[in-house]
Amino acid sequence: MKFSLRWLSHYVDLTVPAAEMLERLTLAGTEVEHVAFTGVDSPLVVVAQIISSVPHPNSDRGLSVCQVNDGTTTRQIVCGAKNYQAGDKVPCALPGAKLPGDVTIKESRMRGELSQGMLCSARELAIAEDAEGLLILPADAPVGKKFSDYRPGDTVFEVEITSNRPDLLSYRGLAREIAAIVSDNLARVDCVPVSV
Repeated sequence: MKFSLRWLSHYVDLTVPAAEMLERLTLAGTEVEHVAFTGVDSPLVVVAQIISSVPHPNSDRGLSVCQVNDGTTTRQIVCGAKNYQAGDKVPCALPGAKLPGDVTIKESRMRGELSQGMLCSARELAIAEDAEGLLILPADAPVGKKFSDYRPGDTVFEVEITSNRPDLLSYRGLAREIAAIVSDNLARVDCVPVSV
């Protein structure tokens, strides 16, 4: 079963580092099978707004040249996505940003047009595995805000739940288990009493 560390923190105060907590969980008999990190933590990935978009003059592959407000300046970015329109807010990786997969964004020319960054999909930010097009943000997303402050990353871990531990099939159950193995957190689990 998969659990989000960020969601789990709503039920138990996670003062122990994640790696140590997951190791203690495994030592207590609940095997952690897989750990994945989602999101990106770079000050150079920000919330931006697409001001305008026109077809790329030298492309037969459907590229567009966008004018994008990153909160401090207007940038020109060449984009291949089709799922956006002027006014949309999207994540923008500025030159120098490091994205998951060891990708570094650079200012470059694409078929003769200057591209000063990259507009990002959920896949490029390690938020979703299969995502097409740009990640369109809500209209109230603050332009210029660091993306990881707007949508923090997370640690998602998968644990093997054995048939004798059905109490671990929920966030509250796992929070109780973590509170028990990390004793200084025992009194901090947010559990709602069950009325009979």
